[in-house]
Parts: sequence; C-alpha cells; structure tokens
Amino acid sequence: MQTNNSIKLAILAGEIMLASGAETYRVEDTMQRILKHCGMHNAESMCTTTSIFASATDADGNPATMLKRVKNRGNNFQKVTYVNDLSRSFAEGKLCVDEAIAALEEINTTPPYSNIVRLTGSAVASFCFASMFGGSILDSANAFIAAFLMQIPVLFLEKHNISGVLRNITGGACAAFIALTLMNLGLGENIDFVIIGAIMPLVPGVSLTNAIRDILEGDLISGSARILDAFLVAIGIAAGVGTILTLWLSVVGGVFF
Repeated sequence: MQTNNSIKLAILAGEIMLASGAETYRVEDTMQRILKHCGMHNAESMCTTTSIFASATDADGNPATMLKRVKNRGNNFQKVTYVNDLSRSFAEGKLCVDEAIAALEEINTTPPYSNIVRLTGSAVASFCFASMFGGSILDSANAFIAAFLMQIPVLFLEKHNISGVLRNITGGACAAFIALTLMNLGLGENIDFVIIGAIMPLVPGVSLTNAIRDILEGDLISGSARILDAFLVAIGIAAGVGTILTLWLSVVGGVFF
C-alpha cells in the first residue's frame, strides 16, 4: 500500500507540473526525488507532453509502475511553484506521503486566475507590446480594447473544452476584426502595430522557450512535440488574422490604411 501511494504521489506531482507548463526535465527530476525520498529503489520517471510514467521497487524488491495521460495543458506557474515548495517540504520530512497527496490534490483543484484578471492582463500586455513595437498611444489603446474583447470568446471556448487550434483561430480573427473596426472609427494610426499588439497574448512564447530548454536537456521527443505545438498555435493565429484581413479587403476595399 505504501509503495502504491509513493508512486501515486510522484505521478500526481508530475501531472500537476506538466499540465501547468513546467519543463519536462523539471517534472522528471521532481518525480525521482519524491520516489527516492519515499525509500524506493531504481526510481525511474519519464514524461512526454501528454503522458507521465513512473516506476520503482520497494525495499523487498517488489516493482511498481504507474502511468498517467495528461490531456488539458496550459500555463499556471503558480501551481508549479506550489508543487516545488511541497516537494521540498516533503524531502525535509515535514510531510508524510498521505499528507503530501492530500496537499497535491488541493493544489490541483486550486482555481485559475479569474476571468477579469485574465482579460485585464491580456489587455495591459497588448497595450505595452503595441507601444514597444512603435505604435502610438492611439494604436496602443486600440490594441488594449481589441485584446480585452478578443479574450472573451477565447475564454468561452476554453470553458467548454473546445480545441486549442480553434481557440487560436477565433482569437486571431476577433483581434483583427475588432482592431480594424476601431481603426475605421478613428482609434489608431497603424493597423500593423495594433494587430501585432492585440494577438501577443495568444503567442506561444512559453511553449517555445520550454521546447528549447527540453531539447538542450536532451528531451528530444518532448522538445520536438512542444515546437510542433507552438507552430500549430502560430498557424492558427495567422489563419484567423489572415482570413479577416482578406475578407475586409474584399468587402471594404482597404479603407483601414
């Protein structure tokens, strides 16, 4: 029973970290440390972008193996920090296995940031990006509004577990349409800066960074998968923006310049 709980603890910690955007090598290292502290021998852990595996043997030589499929992934570094802190406390002997499992289950059910925080954060980030890329104050204000409104349908689709590719296409399309509409109402001077700023919250910068770090650590499969995932996100955003720009040019005739 203790052996099964040890494996369960390691798998649960790895699942939360992987689903929250942690690098592959960090997940594997945390799982191995937990297993070794539980007194398990020959501890091995492996994870890809969608699966986690852990195996070890107890003091009597009895093997135990568990795997877990991770479907819903995102970026929540608050949870990653919580799991790291918990693993350190566990390694220092401040928690037993059952207490650590209960704490991880509580972390796993921690709600994400509220929608208003995510909407406001995306809008502020877009305002700053538009300004950084050379946009005027009107361009930045346009990007602020476009990003805020763009996130509403994206969050709605996310709530109903709609495909990430479709969310990115929808986000790119909404950002471009709102930006063009506001541009024609006189809010903005350069549509390029506005759209670039508005879509930046959708850009998979974290995924791409983690992919490079995984590859540098030797996790070639996970790194390649993350690069492909980032590439698909970029294609989805480009498809949404490109579709709206094409339709706008065809219908309106390019009056947004």
